[in-house]
Amino acid sequence: MKQDKANIKKEIQKPTRSLTSDCLDKIGSEVMIQGWIAKIRNHGSLVFIDLRDWEGVIQLVLDKEKTDIPEKVGLEYVVEVLGTVVEREEGFKNEKMLTGNIEVQVSEITVLNESLTPPFPLDGNGFDVSEDIRYKYRYLDIRRKSVRDIIKNRHDLMMSTREWFSDNGFVEIQTPLLTVSSPEGARDYLVPSRIHQGNFYALPQAPQQYKQLLMVGGVDKYFQIAPCFRDEDPRADRHSGEFYQIDTECSFITRDELFHLSEPYFKEVVSKLTEKKIKQYRFPKIKYTEVIEKYGTDKPDLRFEMHLFDLTSEFKESGMRIFEDVESVKAVLVDKTFSKKEIEELTDWMKKEGAKGLAVFAVEDSSLKGHLAEHFSLDIQQKVLDKAKEAGYTVGTNQTIFAIADNYTNSSKLTGLIRSKMGDLLNLKNSEELAFAWIVDFPMYEWNEDSKKWDFGHNPFSMPQGGLSALKSKLPGEIMAEQFDLVCNGYELASGSIRNHHPKTFIEAFKVVGYTEEETREEFGHMISAFEYGAPPHGGFAVGFDRLMMVLFNVENIREVYAFPKQNAREAMTGAPRRVEKKDLDILGLELKKK
Repeated sequence: MKQDKANIKKEIQKPTRSLTSDCLDKIGSEVMIQGWIAKIRNHGSLVFIDLRDWEGVIQLVLDKEKTDIPEKVGLEYVVEVLGTVVEREEGFKNEKMLTGNIEVQVSEITVLNESLTPPFPLDGNGFDVSEDIRYKYRYLDIRRKSVRDIIKNRHDLMMSTREWFSDNGFVEIQTPLLTVSSPEGARDYLVPSRIHQGNFYALPQAPQQYKQLLMVGGVDKYFQIAPCFRDEDPRADRHSGEFYQIDTECSFITRDELFHLSEPYFKEVVSKLTEKKIKQYRFPKIKYTEVIEKYGTDKPDLRFEMHLFDLTSEFKESGMRIFEDVESVKAVLVDKTFSKKEIEELTDWMKKEGAKGLAVFAVEDSSLKGHLAEHFSLDIQQKVLDKAKEAGYTVGTNQTIFAIADNYTNSSKLTGLIRSKMGDLLNLKNSEELAFAWIVDFPMYEWNEDSKKWDFGHNPFSMPQGGLSALKSKLPGEIMAEQFDLVCNGYELASGSIRNHHPKTFIEAFKVVGYTEEETREEFGHMISAFEYGAPPHGGFAVGFDRLMMVLFNVENIREVYAFPKQNAREAMTGAPRRVEKKDLDILGLELKKK
């Protein structure tokens, strides 16, 4: 009984838990710290332990003559420590650590839980460890400082987002996650219904239809940080399965009003959460045709110039048979010379990207050199250099011109890839600079060569410029959409439009891509019906939250911005997706078809 009372008294007298960062203000005080052992260094009578918790790492000093050390203690053991915070002696301070000027002289250490030996080291950023292993043991990977920092940054961005939109008159509204399938450019994730067997919900690719219906309902400004689901193949800037977007919509607003309203949000999160600088504020507006002509892509990196220039006529005039019937030749000039091996490697890379070949000129003393130049007359060579000057280049020496011959779409796209690669190679992409721009005037429709029909070029719910009149009087390829993207540093950060909110215009827009009025009403009857009850003009956009994380915090792969990422549409830690038992399928009225 006396022993129990003594233990209770000891517990009462024990200090409340301190995080490692709290100890900075507690020099001379007794503290209690709990965390994981990150490193052990045994120096005879003294043992030094680096203890890690959510806030960081602190050094513990254990004197074997004064402190009982558990017989069994190792890396990643969970321990509780009582001790006194002291300032480190000069010469032993570590300026690289937040707590590098202090340490804890331990009076008592208790093992709260043991640990197996981790399958990989937990110091460093972990990129030298296979993703398969890291993601399988993600609960260990999260203990790294680099991962914890991303999780904290994500939290800060979410809180800043909610605060800004709320302060600017937006109302956060959650929309359903079990909804109907919608033709929004990707495959849906389908969810079978038990109650209504044979019918399926779809997880939303975006809250597009719901947010438009909220505008019909009289909501003035809406937003949510919305989970979205698309059954698409992953890539470096697109996560498998689910992703998050800052979804917005406003009533009675024009495109330029929406730009003016939203740009301060990006300015605020950049200044509040990073040390980066915005290259140009307010953000420039660039037409889709111009951005393809100059950069070869609708999501250009504007931190550096290097505009594409057209050499179609010059290549045709060269007399070389392989260029007689070429539709388009696009080129860039690079302030660098390349070895034969480097050019071969670039050519192989371009062929893997779909190019038929890579044309190369060396520029020396303001004239063209190399094997290809021998086939061009001096007059044509001068025209090539003049085209480069017209595109903003200073022509000199030790330079290279790369050119791609193909149809207009491919020559533009592939030369744009070269431009981006050269931006990396020449260190032209300042990681501390953010170059935002609005891309506007997208084509409403694009021709699908495979199906021999017109498809929507972008969001099918965009208003065509000119409305119903344009749909009836213009060819599909001539119609522009009230569609826009926000790009930054080579990423599409946001996409949006002024919406098609007139019933007749809505039906006519879908006729162009092959829908009859009956089919459109069957697919979107709820929207058309809503518009017939007085829909206000409205528009909005969705910011890719995860891509914004990548841009703000210099994350190279989008998987790294998630606490529990998916890899090739699989979550390695739990093994999802997994098979379910036949009895569960029977409840849903489903039967698996054998391959």
